[in-house]
This record gives sequence, C-alpha cells and structure tokens, in this order.
Amino acid sequence: MEFDESKVFAYIDEHRDEYLELLRDYVRQPSLAGTHEGIDDMVKIVVDNYEKRGLSVDVCKTPGNPVIIAEQAGVSDKVMGFYDHYDVQPVDPIDLWVDPPFSANVHDNRIWGRGVCDNKGGLVAHLCAVDAYQHVYGKLPCGVKFITEGEEEIGSPNLGWFAEHYRDRLDCDGYNWEGGNRANNQGPLDICIGVKGLLYVEMICRGAKMDAHSCNAAIVENPAWRLIWALNSIKGPDGHINIDGFYDGIPEVSKEDVEAFAQDGFDEEATKRYLGIDHFIDGATGDDLLKKLHYEPTFNICGFYSGYIDEGSKTVLPSYARVKCDIRLVMGQDPDRIYELLRKHLDDHGFGDIELVYDSGCPAFRSAPDSDFVKAAIAASERVSGQKVTLNYMNAGTSPCHYFCLEKGTPAIMCGCMSDEANIHAPNEWVDMDDFVEEIKVNAAIMHELSGNL
Repeated sequence: MEFDESKVFAYIDEHRDEYLELLRDYVRQPSLAGTHEGIDDMVKIVVDNYEKRGLSVDVCKTPGNPVIIAEQAGVSDKVMGFYDHYDVQPVDPIDLWVDPPFSANVHDNRIWGRGVCDNKGGLVAHLCAVDAYQHVYGKLPCGVKFITEGEEEIGSPNLGWFAEHYRDRLDCDGYNWEGGNRANNQGPLDICIGVKGLLYVEMICRGAKMDAHSCNAAIVENPAWRLIWALNSIKGPDGHINIDGFYDGIPEVSKEDVEAFAQDGFDEEATKRYLGIDHFIDGATGDDLLKKLHYEPTFNICGFYSGYIDEGSKTVLPSYARVKCDIRLVMGQDPDRIYELLRKHLDDHGFGDIELVYDSGCPAFRSAPDSDFVKAAIAASERVSGQKVTLNYMNAGTSPCHYFCLEKGTPAIMCGCMSDEANIHAPNEWVDMDDFVEEIKVNAAIMHELSGNL
C-alpha cells in the first residue's frame, strides 16, 4: 500500500479546529499527581480517546497512578513508540496567572493553561497524527505504541516498577519521548537525542524541639545556619562540587561532541533576554558555555525552608531547616552511587546529624545519532518545517528514557514544535496553535519515514 503524506497533511489542516478543541478538553481537566486531583478523570479521557480510534488499550496498575498502554499495528513491521504523561505541574503561584490555569482560554493565537505544553500538547498531537492516517487510509504506515504515565511531574517514582513488570510490552523501533521544542517561537525545530540524569534529595537539620525566641540564638544552635554550612562544604563560589569521587567515571567530551555544537540551537542572547539576566556563570559563552550546559553535572538548590517566611517580622530561632536539591548527572555517573558519596561527605565533614532523604534518581541516557529512528526524525522534521533542524546530543534536562531504552539500546528522541519560551512549570503556560498543528504533521511524517515510505 502506498501512502501519500500530503493527503494526511491536508486532512490535518481541514480538521485543525477539531484537534485544537481536543487539546483544550485535555487541558480543562486538572491532573495533579502530587495531590491526585483529577487523575482518575484524566485517565478516563485518555483511555476513551485511544479506544475511540480503535487502539488496543490496557490500563496497567502500579503502586501509584496507572500507566496506559495503547497499540495498533501498521502496514510495515516498524513500530513507533510514544512516551507521554497525563499529569501536570502544580499551578502555584496562582495569583500570577492571567487566565485560570485550567480554562484553556484562547487569545493571541495561543491556548493558555497548565499542561498545555508540558505535556498534553505533545500527547494530543501524537494521537491526532494517528487519527489523521486512520481517516485518510484506514491504516497506519507503521505500528504505534503509546505509553502514557501519570507521575512524571513528581519524578516518575513507579515508572521503573512498570518497566520491570511490563518489559515485554516496551519493544519498538524508537520512542518520541515527551518534550521537544523550537527556539525563539519561530526558530528551527530541535531534536534531542540524549538527556542528563538526576538525583533529587532533601536534607533536613533539626535543632530544638520547637521554634524558640531568637534571644536564645546566643546559646542554642540554629539548624538553618548548620544546613547552610553543610551546603557550603559541598559547593563553593568556584562552582566545583567538593564531594570526593563525584567526578569519577565521567568521560571526556569528545571531538565529535564538540563538533556537534555547530548544530546546537541554543541562542545565548535570546536565553538571557527570556530569563532577564545579563550574563551566564563565569561569563561563559560559545563552546565553553555549551560544554557546561550539556556535559557538566550540577548541584542545585531548588528550595530552602526554615523558620518564619511569611509577611512581616517574627524574631524566631527555627527548630529545623530543610533544603531540596537536584543534582543533574552526566554519562558515567550513577545516582545511587552519588547518593552514597553525598552521605559520606556529610558524615566526613561533621554533618552526620543531617538527615538525607533520597527522593528519586535516574542515569543519563543517549541515543546513537546514526540510528535509523534518529535519521527518520531528522528527515521528517526538516521536510515539514522547511528548516534544517538543530541537533542536541545531550539535553540539560532529564527524562527517564533509560527504563525503556537502556537494556536494548532502543533510540529515543525529543522532537516537537513547542516554543522554548512557553512557561512550562510556571504561571501562564501556553502553546501556539500553529505550532501544535505542525507537531501533528511532524509526527505523521516520522511515521511515514520510519515505515520506509510505503
């Protein structure tokens, strides 16, 4: 059977409004994994829409929120996998939203709402690509496998359990992993083939049994200061992470990796404007900046809590202090090992009393840039967008690709059309409607390309 993707693109254009309204339906439904708000209703929406398009659907129970597997065979024996998530980030601070976060309001050619970009836009775009092929041809050029989880925004704590128990259901020729964007709204599409790893921890220091009057600060130890001193022992102003063995096993950045910077779409000036800053750390620029961004591990403080933090003043000696940290890892670093090294560092530096809580962890992962799946994604994206793609060998963020891909070397990419300025994880998240429609076409084109252009 011969497929003509131009007919599929025409169908997508003709049904643009229908697909945009479907996305708005998904966004209007809250789905917060942390509080479980709306999760059950969101699962029903996702399942109903897969079943409506004739996919075989299994709702797989986990110790947490369910993972949905939806499959359909294609004309070729190739199978394209899609990993997405139906949960979204919390909406706080609510007072900074212009539109209600679950309104899916439309203005300025954008849909506004929590999760519209991360990741319900991609989730619905992938579904619509399948829908368009079904309506035009009644068949798909390649098989599809959707794996859709509901805990990504809290670190995917049960995705490893799911992968272990459903290992025989994960095989495909490559995954389009949630994410993927274009630079500066209308810039070229970015295809990412690797991600950093992550270790997320919490450190807690306890003092007196309750908050006390601050006059006692002369004689009673302040846990906030003690936690600050512990953090100072870990990382100093020079940026070096002072944990013994932390950098062991990290490979040198290769000549090929440096040469790939020429294809990297990172825009220094646009990023500084977007973030409202005038320089990067140490004034880094060019290849040095990209080496830092893509190939250096980090130790970041996400949040610090102690004592009285509301409006006005209160002279108080805190009874405890806690800090949340994310540690971005590169190839060669194992999150469990780094956790043990951090524990040893605290003990060796006199901070054995500080409690260290392991929240989540996953290693870095990278696909082979010359794999058939990566080549198909590049060719399809360039054909649809009319622009040469930028290729990101190692994204500075993290996704748990390793659960599905590491054992068999299955390639995974992040390939999408959403803007890198779409306020994901922040108030006023948005997606450009034209970009969303283009993302449907890109995924339809990848299916066409992967099938061997039947």
